[in-house]
Amino acid sequence: MQFEKVVRKRRSVRKFADRPVDTDLIKEVVMFAQRSPSWVNSQPWQVYCASGNSLAEIKRRYQQNDDQGVPTNPDLAVMSREQWAPQEQANMKQWGHQIVHHFPDFATAHATMTNASQSLYNSPVILFITIPKDSPDWSIFDAGAFTQTLLLTATNRGLGSIVTYNSVRYPAVLHQVLTVPNDQRFIVGVSLGYVADEPINHFRSDRVALNKLLHFR
Repeated sequence: MQFEKVVRKRRSVRKFADRPVDTDLIKEVVMFAQRSPSWVNSQPWQVYCASGNSLAEIKRRYQQNDDQGVPTNPDLAVMSREQWAPQEQANMKQWGHQIVHHFPDFATAHATMTNASQSLYNSPVILFITIPKDSPDWSIFDAGAFTQTLLLTATNRGLGSIVTYNSVRYPAVLHQVLTVPNDQRFIVGVSLGYVADEPINHFRSDRVALNKLLHFR
């Protein structure tokens, strides 16, 4: 697939089909992502692939924590949307407004988004990206570059994807179920799979106008 077509085709998938992803295809996607740049070639990322029983157990424990009101405790700090800079708040509000109006009414939109989030988007595979706790903030940037290459490669291979905080909100569960060493911190989860033909997947978010972000001096 042509590069420009891949970039334009990639989007966040919020409902995956009940179809497994071949292990060799997962390996291929991750192998190409390894070509991503990193600080002094440190390549700080590790990838933990959850599917089948391990992913089902993660989903079960997450739901149990949610039902019991267990506070989330992600390795990367989060903050209220009201604390973000004004432009970012405006972007998020616009996205929320648009996605609500993608559905017949607010109740349908809210129920669909909530169910998608709580089920971890019916993901057949989640790739959990980690970096060592003993690494600089630059390694977070490197993990982001790795993740973007992974997303584009997945798109080029006919897979849908979504990057989520939701999948890493209980790192203690992930350490236990996936036997991840305690010296690793979870940066993000990337769901992979085949796109279900559902209304939620027909939504495409807008992008900020170029003259709002590109500044020539």
